[in-house]
Amino acid sequence: MDGSATLVLALTFLAVVALVKEWIPADGVALALVGVLVVSGVVDGRAAIGAFGNGAVVTVGASFVLAAGLTRSGALEPIARRLLATSGASAARVVLVLMATVALGSAFINNTPIAVMFMPITLAIAKRTATAPSKLLIPMSYAAIVGGMCTLIGTSTTVLVSGDLLRRGLAPVGMFEPLPLGLAGVALTLAYMSTVGRRLLPARTTLSTTVDAAGLRDYVTEVALSADSPLLGRSVDEAVRDAGPTLKVLRLIRGEEGLAPTTPGLRLEAGDALLVRGDAGALLRLARGRGAELTPDLRDKAALTPRATSLAELIVRPGSAAIGQSIADLGLHARTGALVVGVQRHESHVRDRVSRLVLRFGDALLVQVDDAALEALHRMPEFLIAEAMTVDAGPARRPLAAIAVMAAFVVLAAVGLPRLDVPVLAVLAAFAMVATGCVGVREAYRAIDLRLLVLMAGMIVLGEGLSSSGASSWIAEHLVAAARPLGPVAILSAVYLATNVLTALVSNAAAALVMLPIALEAASLAHLSSRPFVMATLFAASIDFSTPIGYQTNTLVYAAGGYRFSDYVKVGAPLNVLWWMLATALIPVFWPLAIGG
Repeated sequence: MDGSATLVLALTFLAVVALVKEWIPADGVALALVGVLVVSGVVDGRAAIGAFGNGAVVTVGASFVLAAGLTRSGALEPIARRLLATSGASAARVVLVLMATVALGSAFINNTPIAVMFMPITLAIAKRTATAPSKLLIPMSYAAIVGGMCTLIGTSTTVLVSGDLLRRGLAPVGMFEPLPLGLAGVALTLAYMSTVGRRLLPARTTLSTTVDAAGLRDYVTEVALSADSPLLGRSVDEAVRDAGPTLKVLRLIRGEEGLAPTTPGLRLEAGDALLVRGDAGALLRLARGRGAELTPDLRDKAALTPRATSLAELIVRPGSAAIGQSIADLGLHARTGALVVGVQRHESHVRDRVSRLVLRFGDALLVQVDDAALEALHRMPEFLIAEAMTVDAGPARRPLAAIAVMAAFVVLAAVGLPRLDVPVLAVLAAFAMVATGCVGVREAYRAIDLRLLVLMAGMIVLGEGLSSSGASSWIAEHLVAAARPLGPVAILSAVYLATNVLTALVSNAAAALVMLPIALEAASLAHLSSRPFVMATLFAASIDFSTPIGYQTNTLVYAAGGYRFSDYVKVGAPLNVLWWMLATALIPVFWPLAIGG
C-alpha cells in the first residue's frame, strides 16, 4: 500500500471520527476532505469540482423541491385525514396503518420530507389515542426508511449509488430495480414493528406535555432577576424553594462570572441570572410573579415577561436556515413573540447559556407562546411545530397539478427516454412544480438541503480518492480473504455488514460512497457479478435502525419522541440483524452472484 492510499485511509478514519463526535458539521467535514484530497494530488481538482454538479447531487436537490410541491399543494392532505380516522383502532392496527401509509409515500417522495410531513400527523394520532408519542415516532421513521428503498427516487442513497455507477461506466440503478427486496423488507419491518418492536418501544412524552405531566422530563434555561424582584437579597435556596422540589440551580451568573449556588453568604442581586434545571411547570412557577424572567437572549435587555402559559415544541428541520445559528441570533422573541424556555438535544440537556447555543438539525426548542406567536411560528420554514394538528401546507392549493407532475416524473424516469435521464427529468419536474404554482420560488429554494448536497459531493470525491489511490483494493483484499473460505454468499454478507455498521456510525450518504468502491473491488477479486454487491451496499447504507444518527429520519424524531440512544439500539438492532439475514438470503436470488447469471 503506497503513501496516497495510506493518506486516504487516514482521512477516511478521521472523517468517520469527526462525524461521530460532531466536532464540526458534516458538510464542513466533506469540504475539508475535498481540500486535502485535491491539494495532495490524490484527486484531480476539476474532478472534485465536477462532483458538486454530479447528476446524483442534482437529482437529490430537485427531489426536495418535488416533495415541497406535494406538501405545500395539499396533495397529501386526504391521505393525512384518512390516516387520522384510524386513531380509534387498536394500537397494533394504528402502527400498521401508519407505517404502511408512510412507506408507500416514501417510495415516490424522498423519505426525509415524508417524515417531516408525517411527524405532526403522528403526534396528532398519539394525542387522540392517549398514546405516548414515543410509541409511534420510531415506527414512522422506520417506515420512511424502508419505503424509500423500493424505488430509485425514494432515498438519496439510491440516487447517489446510481450516479456513481454511471460515472464508473456501469449500469445505473433502474427506477424499480430495488423493488423485490424492498417489498420483502417492508413486509418484514411492518410485521416486526407491529408485534415485537412495538412492545420494546418506551413510553415517553414530548417536551410540551411536561406542563401537564411534571417530572417526566426537565429542561435547562436561564432566569434573569429584575430590579424589583422580591427574590433580591435572598439566598439561592430561599429563592427557588416555592417553585417545587424538581427545580435545581446549576449556576448563578453575575456579569460574565459563574458562581456556585452553594457559595457561602451568596445573596441574589439585580441583574443576576440563574441557570436552572427543572420541569416546565416549575420553570413557569418560578417566573410567575417573582420578577424572574425566562430569558432566551440576554443580549436583549428588554423585559421579556411571559404572557401565556401554553408551550409549543419546535423541531429544527433538515436543511433549516436555523442550523448553525445561535438562539440569540435567531431573534425568535423579536420576530414572533415566542420565548425559548428550554432546549433538548437528543437526550442531553444544554449546560451552558441557552442564548449562545448553536442549533443543529433535530434540536427541540420548548417555547412559551400566545396565539399570535403560535401563528407566526407556523409561518417560519426553519422549524417543524411538533404539536401541530394539521399538515404543513402553504397558501397554494393545487393538489391535482402536483400529483400530475410527480406521476409524469415517475413514469418518464421508469421508461428511460433518450436524452432525458433521471437528473434532467428531476430538474424539469421541479421547475414544473414551481411553474404550476404548487410551490413558490422562495419555498423551493428553502426546501433544498444544501448541507446534505455538500456532504454528498464531498463523499463522491472521497470515493474517487479511495479508488484512485488503491485504498479500496487494499480493504477489499482483506475482506475477501477473510470471507472467501465460507463461500461467495459470505463475501456478499460481509460487505453488507461492514456497510451497515459504518452507516450506523456516520450517515447513509457517507457509508454508501465510501463502501461502493470497496464492494466493487471485492466482487472483482472474488470473480463475482458486481450487481449483487452494488445492491448490498445500497440497502445496507440506507437500512439502519440502531442509532439516531445513521439516517436523517431517525435524527428528526429523536428529541421529539423523548428517546434515548439506547432505545434505538434495543428496538432497532434486532431489526438490523433481520434485514442482514434477509438481504443475505434474497440478494443472490434477485441478483445472481455468478457473472452473466
